[in-house]
Amino acid sequence: MQASACRSGMRHQEEDRDMTRMGTRTLALSALWIAGVVALGHLLAAIPNVELVTASVFLGGVVLGPGLGGLIGLLSELLYSVTSPFGVAAPPLLVAQVLSMAVTGMAGGIVGRDYYRTHRPPTSHMVTAVIGLALTVLFDLLTTASFLVFSGITLQRLGATLLFGLGFYVAHVAWNTLVFATVVPILGKKLPGLIPWSSA
Repeated sequence: MQASACRSGMRHQEEDRDMTRMGTRTLALSALWIAGVVALGHLLAAIPNVELVTASVFLGGVVLGPGLGGLIGLLSELLYSVTSPFGVAAPPLLVAQVLSMAVTGMAGGIVGRDYYRTHRPPTSHMVTAVIGLALTVLFDLLTTASFLVFSGITLQRLGATLLFGLGFYVAHVAWNTLVFATVVPILGKKLPGLIPWSSA
């Protein structure tokens, strides 16, 4: 009995150590992911309508789950804005950006790693493209609305602003839809296999 209890206790201790190691690795991966998102943001900042922040935040959610995905989106967008060579965004715009990216990371976690393991092309690519389109439209709508906070939001002003920036929005949505339709499903299937201990 004592030997059995001893073995059981040792097994529990080993499981606790394994959980601690997994937690430490997950936190380290989250920090690295945030740094990577910020780096990608700066790398492509000078190219209009071309960005990989949305896709990389979404993939962070796929790999690490909705909770950490949302945190990755929130912190990476916040750090990107704070370190931006164009200056820190005004508070309403910053809130809109951070909120949009938090939703993006959570969306990736909700879709989850199992989706890309169990769904094959073209279904996975088409569904992911629609998700990317919706997330990009949400980002553009929220950030546009944030510009109108100081002057007062009205449907007329919002409509005029959207019409004025229509070319930008179309290009941004088209780019992200393309990235989500092609690159994201492939990485969504491959990355979790490389990181089997992550928490998604």
